[in-house]
Order: sequence, then C-alpha cells, then structure tokens
Amino acid sequence: MTRSIAFVSDLGVRDEFVGVCHAVMDRIAPGVPVIHIGHGIPPMDIRTGALTLVQALPFIATDTIVLAIVDPGSGTERLAIAVRTAADRLLVGPDNGLLSLAWRLDGGLVEAVSITAPDVRLEPVSPVLHARDVFAPAAAHLAAGRPLGSLGETVDVGRLSVIGLAEPEVGERRLAAEVLDVDRFGNVRLNVRPDHLTAAGLAPDERLEVASTATGTRVRRVRTYGEVEADECGALTDAWGWISLIRFEASAADLLDVRVGDPVWVTAAD
Repeated sequence: MTRSIAFVSDLGVRDEFVGVCHAVMDRIAPGVPVIHIGHGIPPMDIRTGALTLVQALPFIATDTIVLAIVDPGSGTERLAIAVRTAADRLLVGPDNGLLSLAWRLDGGLVEAVSITAPDVRLEPVSPVLHARDVFAPAAAHLAAGRPLGSLGETVDVGRLSVIGLAEPEVGERRLAAEVLDVDRFGNVRLNVRPDHLTAAGLAPDERLEVASTATGTRVRRVRTYGEVEADECGALTDAWGWISLIRFEASAADLLDVRVGDPVWVTAAD
C-alpha cells in the first residue's frame, strides 16, 4: 500500500514547481496521496520552514513520508538527505537544518542516507531544481515501499546540520524576545511561551508594554481574537502555544514595525 506524503516548501503557487513535484511523485507512486502543508514559506527562509514543519508534525501520521524543501543551496555540496527518526518517521529534504527541529521533536535520528542512487534521482539532475529531480522522487520511492537504505550512502547522523530557536531572556518583570513569525493577518508570534511570562512575574491579568526598536504599545492579555477591541492590541496564546501579538482587524506587525527576527521587549505596563 502506498503511504501518504506531507509536503511543505517555499516553492509558492505562482509557478509550476509544486505541481511538477506532485506529478513526479504520482508517476513513481501512482495515486500517492499528497498532503500540502503549505508552500508559502518566505523564499530561502530555512528557519521559518523548520518552524512550520515542526508545528505541523504532531498532526501528521508517523507512517506518512515528510517532504520538506527550502533549499537555497541546491546544486552545492550540501547533502540531499532522507532520514528515519526515533519515532520511525521518514523525512526527506536538504541538509541545511530544515528537518532538524522535526527530528528533535521525534526523539532524534536513528538512520540517515544521502540521496545518490541513480535509479532514484531523475537524471540528468538540474543543479537548480533538486526539488523536482532529487527530493520528490526520493519521497515517492519511500511512499511506494522502497527501503531507506537503498536511496544512497549512509551518513553519520551526528554530522548533519541543525538549527535552534533562541530562548527569550527572562528578567524581573521583563522579557527580551524575538519575532518568530508574522502571519498573513499581521499577527506577531514571539519566541515566548506562557511559562516565560510567569517566570518573569507577569500575571495573566496584567497589562503589558511591548516595545520594538521603532515604537511601543500597551497590550492586554486575552484568550481569543474576538476579545480585542477597536484600536487595541492584545497578547494571546496561539494555537501552537506561542505568545502572539494581535490587533482588532489590523496588523500588529505594522503597528510595531517588526519583521521576523527583530527584537521585542515585553515589560509590565506602568
């Protein structure tokens, strides 16, 4: 029985790239179900891709093949890899840290190979589109039941690239944080969990002051998007467990003038 493939990338939907990858997978594993997690990762943004993948992972069945492509190093000496996690999940993607948050959530790696088998890759391989010629075929072969070890040479799992997420600096009634993501609504996700606010001595019913390098605003803690009133900024625990800054029918990112990676300071309001 063909296994499903969960596919996430920065390939977008304007061009034919995603559709061609899907077609390649269907030729190798006819009728393969493809779950499109999303293809709107900002171009070449490996960290956002890794974060998107790890947040989706708990909702993806462990027997589903995971295909992740954010690959600014296509055609360079970086490896194209397929790995098995401690949870017996198979992941396919570039060795640039994109997969590392996911395999860490799964308890680490037990096996990894470099995708080099000529009967797996679509020859001649384009150096600028490994998504089509290397990663999509590898995921499809795995979905069709091909053993991981037959895709190429074994790789030392300890030598693979990893990335991490910065922890906020927790002080007395203050946090130094970072913008993890800005979604299409302008909501600003911080690298802050509710426990970080508690550790800083900031109570759930306490108003906060949030400052960027450009400006600042007062913020009220809320539970739902609907609790925020006109012209108000709120802070809630989002569906993934992060603290997110939101505005009533407007963009919190525009208000604070922040982008992904920018510093943000959270303190108790006077």
